[in-house]
Amino acid sequence: MVNFYTPQRKKFTSQKLTVTISSLDAFGQGVANHKGKTIFVKSALPDETVDIELTENKKNYAKAKVIKYHNQSKYRVKPLCEYYQQCGGCELQHIAPQMQQQAKYDALINLLQKETGQPLTNIVKNSPHIIADQPYHYRRRARISINIVKGQLAIGFRQAESNQIINIEHCPVLVDELDSLLTPLQSILNNIKQKKALGHVELISVDSGIILVLRHTIPLSNHDVNLLKEFAENNNISLYFHGNDLIHITGNTEHFYLINHLKLTFSPLDFIQVNCKINQKMIEQALNWLTLQPTDRVLDLFCGMGNFSLPIAKLSKTVTGVEGVDTLVEKAKFNTILNNTEICAETNFLTSNLDDTQQFSIWSQSQYNKVLLDPARAGAFNATIEIAKLAPSKIVYISCNPATLARDSKELIDAGYQIAQVAILDMFPQTKHIESMLLLIKSGT
Repeated sequence: MVNFYTPQRKKFTSQKLTVTISSLDAFGQGVANHKGKTIFVKSALPDETVDIELTENKKNYAKAKVIKYHNQSKYRVKPLCEYYQQCGGCELQHIAPQMQQQAKYDALINLLQKETGQPLTNIVKNSPHIIADQPYHYRRRARISINIVKGQLAIGFRQAESNQIINIEHCPVLVDELDSLLTPLQSILNNIKQKKALGHVELISVDSGIILVLRHTIPLSNHDVNLLKEFAENNNISLYFHGNDLIHITGNTEHFYLINHLKLTFSPLDFIQVNCKINQKMIEQALNWLTLQPTDRVLDLFCGMGNFSLPIAKLSKTVTGVEGVDTLVEKAKFNTILNNTEICAETNFLTSNLDDTQQFSIWSQSQYNKVLLDPARAGAFNATIEIAKLAPSKIVYISCNPATLARDSKELIDAGYQIAQVAILDMFPQTKHIESMLLLIKSGT
């Protein structure tokens, strides 16, 4: 038998240091420098001098935790949530909102400059463009996990860096209507006989009311169904069970939210933006950047059920919305009919896989002078290449992933576009998630 030599792993030796934090990264970690090495320090803020213990030590960087604070930053605030640092839902509640936003903006600008090669000097010299609203009580949709320990049911969110569920009675990032439901919801679910059949709960609060979707793995008994139905009716909730299919139990079946005097209907399983106030401001900013005219022909990619398409259709000549999910396309068509008195543009909604270049002919044969796209985290690399061929004068790109935004923007810059505007959307305050939007303008237009 051949014996292979396996070198012993170098044993990690914990080190204790004293450092001063110089800046904040996009994930809310303090950044310090010690003997030429960058150290990322959890829960430390700029201008704080701290004693730290290294938790990870690599060649070019290290990670550390704070042992002692010698002073505290003016941007350090008291978290509102009693479960903070246990619950993994929020990471930044100890940081003042303006610093959270600035850190995200700086990280985005640095990434865009590095990856695209375009200096954003004219943008950086101005005040950061941050689209924000209230830092708490903003989330109108949430998935609540369920855990059963020794017959007792707990509801909440996963612990940071763990699969353990933290039982919560209040969540300050939820809108008040959903926050106030947590305790009575836990109480009624504890009376369910088939607790092990329960998966998770989806809570949604929109202009049409509150929706509760209960995920379950096996059919519930008549006792459990009646118990939950009575709870829903007493709390004016539209109740659905989601096993193999989505089944309506009680309450309203028409669900909608309002934007720009438009009524957008959706299914409880459809994607909607979780922060309604930022969604409204985001739409207003997109319309402003596009400077829409009655002669404009606009292409809206990843259009969903018309969150951008319908407001655009109030101001332009034509709107073509493209989406990969057929049910959303049908919903966009329905929403157009529902709002026909408000819409002046000719609208056309199409189903197309926006990753599949062979399907691009479905939408790319027409002429468009302005484009908006709002892809998922994977971005829109192939679609971006096709957009460049269409040569619109303006492109508004909304993104939930800075990495794919930078990648796709480089493709457009290489095709002759310039980044004219950069904005941070504070869609998820208290978290490290970065949402943003860019305006790209064709050179020479």
